[in-house]
Amino acid sequence: MFGFRYLKSRPTDYVMLYRGGRIRRQGVGLAGFVYAPFATAAAVPTDARDEIFAVEAMTVDYQTITIQGLISYRIKDAAVAGTRQDFSINLATGAHTAEPMKQIVERLRAIAQTACRDALVRSTLDAALNKSDDLSQVIMRGIADDKRLAADGIGVDRVLVLSLKPTPEIRKALEAKLREELLRQADAAMFERRRAATTDEHDLKLRDEKNKRELAETALANEQALEDERRKVAEAKAETLKAEAGADAEALRIRLKPWTEISAQHISAMAFKDWANRDTGLTSLSLGGDALERLANQLTAAKE
Repeated sequence: MFGFRYLKSRPTDYVMLYRGGRIRRQGVGLAGFVYAPFATAAAVPTDARDEIFAVEAMTVDYQTITIQGLISYRIKDAAVAGTRQDFSINLATGAHTAEPMKQIVERLRAIAQTACRDALVRSTLDAALNKSDDLSQVIMRGIADDKRLAADGIGVDRVLVLSLKPTPEIRKALEAKLREELLRQADAAMFERRRAATTDEHDLKLRDEKNKRELAETALANEQALEDERRKVAEAKAETLKAEAGADAEALRIRLKPWTEISAQHISAMAFKDWANRDTGLTSLSLGGDALERLANQLTAAKE
């Protein structure tokens, strides 16, 4: 109304109000009425921002690599940045009339691309694909060496390299090479497993044979020990029987010794006497050759 506009800014915007070519008010998050016909304003964002970038670089073996990463940046000195970049806004809408943040991002991408090209120009493809951490440090050094960024009040907090990708054809070739390598490793692992299984089976058989041999040797030793015990028992029995036989013979010799002192005639007479005292009748008489010879000798001796 009557040319006045109510200006409302974000808490992270550093606002500078100009009138007559001079700064009348400035600060973070300013709000209030301004007279639009004679006033201009600039809003410098001071919040930290993350920007995804993608640049291309060529290696020493003429292979193109696409580097994708993230840059975290912010405007550290808003007052200086407002004088070096067009941050003017439309008082009616509050939007920037130009694209200052886009220009800053393009500058950061250009620095990142230059740093990546300088870093990868002396590296082969295989070496470059493993340099994500090194590239982050190289880009940070390249940004730190750019005096203009610091003079414009722009600061970069960190750089992350998210991926390194070759061209689709080279990627397929690398995938095929890696696939073949993985297949060879799988075949080698399978062969190693089979060899280990064969070795384990052979060792198991050897242990089984060793156990059987040890059991057989133990059984044989036990049999030999049992036979030794049996032999000792048999020898002891034989000694016992021999001693008993000797004792019996000695006892018999002692019992028969009185009979050796008696003549044969007395023995025969005693036998006939014993027979006569029995109640049984004589039905048969058996005389051996020795007895008949002895009887004949006695009869002959009696006649003479």
